[in-house]
Amino acid sequence: MIAKAPFWHTMPDPHRHTDAGRFILPVTRPATVGPDGNPFVMGGVALAAGIDALQQASEMPLLWATIQFLAPSHGAETLEISCEQLGGGRSIGQWAVDITSGERHFQRISAAVGAREPSDSHIFARMPAVPHPDDLEQKLPDPNGTDDNLIGQVERRVALDDPDRGIEAVWTRSRAGFALDAPFLALVSDFFLGAHPRTRTGSSLDATFRFIQAAPPGWVLTVTELAAFDRGTVSGQARHYAEDGTLLAISSQTGVLPRVPVEHWEPNTAIEGAIGNA
Repeated sequence: MIAKAPFWHTMPDPHRHTDAGRFILPVTRPATVGPDGNPFVMGGVALAAGIDALQQASEMPLLWATIQFLAPSHGAETLEISCEQLGGGRSIGQWAVDITSGERHFQRISAAVGAREPSDSHIFARMPAVPHPDDLEQKLPDPNGTDDNLIGQVERRVALDDPDRGIEAVWTRSRAGFALDAPFLALVSDFFLGAHPRTRTGSSLDATFRFIQAAPPGWVLTVTELAAFDRGTVSGQARHYAEDGTLLAISSQTGVLPRVPVEHWEPNTAIEGAIGNA
């Protein structure tokens, strides 16, 4: 089932109505990944929810956000999100965001919001020449992907796959037609660990997301470049482009490599059927 509304949208905490920086995210199936019976909120969804809450609290657009993944959110029914301004001036604010559930602390975000205007804009990054998504094969889904969890909410097509060089280019779009705004692009950026056979089923330690500009609903091309495998971790960065080549965002991440690499898996038949009928 495809979610009709953005499943990372937060709402003011009804129990903290006097505190403008407190929000909640009711956890729904589309926000989760993981095996049946033990799902958890994907880190990218947590980052998207944190950004959504932060933009509401600050009434300013996101510039950048760095998230630490402290613990998986198994069993959480509601995420509690607290936003606090720590510094900054009239144009740009520096904020901290904590994501918890009861006594459990899942993520911590440092971020900046705002803009210094007037300002000139110039984009140096250029999208590489790759095939259009209409001409490409679907990327195989996660082994725990289903048509109603997070994996089933997006369509992904591989434009370039070069494991020897650590480079992957993948087109992604929301099956529900969500806009390419900061929260959704932050969610997309967390597919980083799927970019190489050696990294799949790994776990994220941290991620940084730098937002440039939004775009209407459609495809976004993520070009991931891994930098190194070292001390059991992987580091790399990515750029995210609209179909017309416009740079939308930049991201980077550190992840822990799985102890046993998953070089090949059979796709989930339920989600493969849903993809075939999309």
